[in-house]
Amino acid sequence: MPNPYMPRAMAPLLIGFLLTSAISVNAQTGVITPDDSPLTVRLSPEARMEALPAPLSTALKRNFIEPFLAEPMVIDDAALLSAPRIVAAQENRVLLSRGDSAYVRSANGTPLEFDANKERRFRVFRNAVPLKDPGTGAVLGYEAQFIGSAVLVGSEGFEMVQDGDKQIQQVVPATILISGAKEEIRAGDRLLEVTPPRLDSLVPHAAAAGTSGQIISVYGSNVINAGQNQVVVVNRGKTDGLKSGDVMAIQKRRASAIDTTTGGSTPLLLPEQRNGLAMVFLTFEKVAYALVVQVKDTVRIGDRLTTP
Repeated sequence: MPNPYMPRAMAPLLIGFLLTSAISVNAQTGVITPDDSPLTVRLSPEARMEALPAPLSTALKRNFIEPFLAEPMVIDDAALLSAPRIVAAQENRVLLSRGDSAYVRSANGTPLEFDANKERRFRVFRNAVPLKDPGTGAVLGYEAQFIGSAVLVGSEGFEMVQDGDKQIQQVVPATILISGAKEEIRAGDRLLEVTPPRLDSLVPHAAAAGTSGQIISVYGSNVINAGQNQVVVVNRGKTDGLKSGDVMAIQKRRASAIDTTTGGSTPLLLPEQRNGLAMVFLTFEKVAYALVVQVKDTVRIGDRLTTP
């Protein structure tokens, strides 16, 4: 008869013995006897449950995108030439910062008009750099360096003044107040009027089949590498069907190697490797800005973007 007072510590040892030994147990008497037949374990299919990875829409952080919607400015030749410019500063200052006033002239012949009932905000920019397609060399637009923001507080106009025995017309520039500055602002810097960004329709989704592009620049940096949560410029835009929210796979630029294993030196072109994901959040006519949302290795200028 089995001992009902077997110490609890012996239970695991007994269970292990039963599982690893060729034995049989009489269900009625509880007697354990050796069994010459091998131990048979029968397995049956069963379902396993695992948590799905977080969807991209919840992984994105709104604060990563909002600052870039206010900063990147891609303009064409016409917009660059017609952008108002700062011509002077209060008290003849050379460098301006937040809280300073400056004076602006329009470049297209249409005076800037102040309206007390409608605030007009501008972004101040400098050094419009051409963005070129790596394949054709064509200029896709000009990326302007964002250096600050301003609000219009006085209209541009003309006044007649007495000059000796005659009157002449003189320009009275518009007045702006510098509301923010990433660096010092000076005469010659230009303005672009701010349009409110729209984030409501920014829903991540796979880019249309066949969509492709190439990284041509890393925003806000002179380096050629980018990491996660950095912004890159793509040589595709609205005219190519690219839309805000398009998610594309980053393909690491193909590397070359030399095969010397056979005694020769055969040049090789290694296959592309998927390196992460980027989401387009701001599109212009011929270029777009994308946020690197997932990455395994460094993203470089020249890497391709494809349908995920």
